[in-house]
Amino acid sequence: MSDEWEEIRRLAADFQKAQFADTAQRLSERNCIEIISMLVKDKRLNVVHTLDGKEYITAAQIEREIRDELYVHGGRINLVQLQQLINVDWVHVESQAAEIVKTDKVQLVLGQLIDDSYMDHLAEEVNDRLQEAGLISVSDLCKVHDLPGDFLTPELAKRLGRLIQGELDQYNRGVIFTLAFVARHTARILGLFTAITRPTPISGIIAAFGFQEHLLYSVLEELVNTGRLKGTVVGGRQDKAIYVPDIYSKTQSAWIDSFLLQNGYLEFDALFRLGIPDPSNYIKKRFKSIKLLFLQSACVGQTLMDQVEASVEEAVIASLWTDIQAILPSCMSMEDMEMLIQQAMRNTNVLSSARILGGTVVVSEKFIRSHCLSLFDEAMLQKAKKDVKNPVFLVTEDNNTLVPTLSECQTVSNKKRDVERKKKATEGSGSLKAGGGGNAREIRIRKTKKKGRRDENSGDDKDSSQQSHATDFMTIDEIINALQEGVPDFPEEILHELADSLMQPLAKAYQEVLRSVFVSSSSSPSGTNKKTIKELQEDIGNFYINIKLFEKAIKFFPDDAQVLISKHILKSVCTDVTNILVNFLAADMMLAMENTGSLTSDVRIKILGKLPEEIRGPLIKLHNCLNGKAVEEFLTNLEVSAEACGFMVKKGDKKKERQALFLHRQALTEQMKETEDPALLLHLTCVLLFQTHTQCMLHAPGRCVPQIISVLAGHIPPESQELLNTYQGLVVKQLVSKKKEESRADVCFAEPDEESSNVRSQLLCLMPKIKDLVLSPSKTSKSEG
Repeated sequence: MSDEWEEIRRLAADFQKAQFADTAQRLSERNCIEIISMLVKDKRLNVVHTLDGKEYITAAQIEREIRDELYVHGGRINLVQLQQLINVDWVHVESQAAEIVKTDKVQLVLGQLIDDSYMDHLAEEVNDRLQEAGLISVSDLCKVHDLPGDFLTPELAKRLGRLIQGELDQYNRGVIFTLAFVARHTARILGLFTAITRPTPISGIIAAFGFQEHLLYSVLEELVNTGRLKGTVVGGRQDKAIYVPDIYSKTQSAWIDSFLLQNGYLEFDALFRLGIPDPSNYIKKRFKSIKLLFLQSACVGQTLMDQVEASVEEAVIASLWTDIQAILPSCMSMEDMEMLIQQAMRNTNVLSSARILGGTVVVSEKFIRSHCLSLFDEAMLQKAKKDVKNPVFLVTEDNNTLVPTLSECQTVSNKKRDVERKKKATEGSGSLKAGGGGNAREIRIRKTKKKGRRDENSGDDKDSSQQSHATDFMTIDEIINALQEGVPDFPEEILHELADSLMQPLAKAYQEVLRSVFVSSSSSPSGTNKKTIKELQEDIGNFYINIKLFEKAIKFFPDDAQVLISKHILKSVCTDVTNILVNFLAADMMLAMENTGSLTSDVRIKILGKLPEEIRGPLIKLHNCLNGKAVEEFLTNLEVSAEACGFMVKKGDKKKERQALFLHRQALTEQMKETEDPALLLHLTCVLLFQTHTQCMLHAPGRCVPQIISVLAGHIPPESQELLNTYQGLVVKQLVSKKKEESRADVCFAEPDEESSNVRSQLLCLMPKIKDLVLSPSKTSKSEG
């Protein structure tokens, strides 16, 4: 042993001697740097130079220094701070820190190295705070210690029961509490909820007493499940959760059972006021074995349903009506009452035997048929006898069923009558009934342009409105008045609905009565029919000749005047003959009219739409010509239409044309002698002078008088021409002054001015001279040479 120590001392002396001895050769700093660089390059040496470049340090030294700094800083240090202390590049610090984390119980969290000693120390601090407060939140610890919750929570959970004397909330992992804290709160919760006797929102208890929400729900569920609290939590762990004590539930259930037993229904709003948030599901769960009818605002038991069914059955059997509202609770809405009554009617199989009015009144169908409808039988018969006198009103959209029925009945007789018409059409006649009626009728209704058109439009509107409502039996108000007299005890508030439901049945019944009355009043002897066909043949022939003669006179006028005259002929004479043909065909369907002038365009279209195709086609074309401008086209279609209806039109009968000219002139002359109206006198004089000098009948409107005078300029002497122009000017002045007087009369009463009186006197003075132009034809003849 002593020899070994001697050897050691000798070696130490040699080493010391070598250290202090001077070397013969020394390396410079630059040489050392180059040598180290070559060794590092050849990977024979692993060193890192510091940031200032004055020192070299190995990886093991870096690791040792990191561990030393971590220990010095209490087990937690930031990598940025480490890089400054060790004075090497960040990359080397980060790589060595990663190696340390792999081998030791050190963790890298948010760029910080943290070892278990630091966490143990932290757990001890948390335990001190927990014992003092009883409850601590992990989120608060995260803010204080600047650590993430997902790292801190599991680290603290590892140390529960060892360094931390507490528990982690199972429902909220972010809360740690002590057993003493839980026991204290359990006692408070138990005492508080034991004292509750009515449904109480849990959110209000939390706000009032400062309970921790998740802890409260956990303790409350445990107390309820173990039976220490007699009650239930409704709504789960939500803001609307309610604690309902058993004493209240028992009282509530007893009240609900008693109410349903006594009244036969349960109102949802009443249950909601009792603290039941979902009344419908509550009732379904509680009364699974009881048959209930669920409505919108209530549910109805079998007792009340039986009462409703009995009332409905009684009303149907007795053929009466009953108001179910009297036996239903007032809390029910009208929709619920109607649903209940409909279900009762389905249960008793009387849906087809009764109807619901006003939502609550059940009316037997027998009561409506036998009592209500019978109130109108006499009124139907009286109205049918009155309306049957104007059958054109039957041609409406609502009565399409009437015409086909009647036309089918007439199919066989129509074929026989067609043969008779063709035979009679060849006989002809000598009377010229329609000779002068055209101009005379037009002259009587002659008005100013605008006023005439307005009157025509208003007349058309009135006709259409009459046709649309003529076949209505009664208005709603009239039906209500009749029901008030016939059923005085019926509720007034639903009389309107009952009357509205009777509208269609009354209309159908009225059509049947109207048809029967019409059929009975429309039969006539065959001899009368034969006479009518003969007269129609004569009238159509006369109209054809007159229109043809009128068409010849049009050619004497310029184009603009020709259009006006053609339209006037189409709207007057041509319309008359069209109405005669249409009315004749309507007689086959028992819809003929005594006055064909009442046939409007719409009525003609409706009648033509019900005719067979072979007759309807030509007459539709004839009807369309009335809205055109060509009289010649109308004549062509008139020939075809007359033939389709069984009438023959004779063409080129010179004798009848001469007779028509004579009768037309004679009729206008008689009218001219009697008239004292200056405007009418001027019109008649111009028409007669035109026929005298052109041998052509003229049918023109009053506004064409200036054009007629222009045409006469080449046929009458200049003095006659000048007289007509003067008289025309005075007539125009009179019409203008009359219009001014009417407008002033609307404002205030005004006497005729001097100018109007002067014009009137001049017209009276010239009136005999104007008549002499026609009555003394020698004066108006233009001298020859």
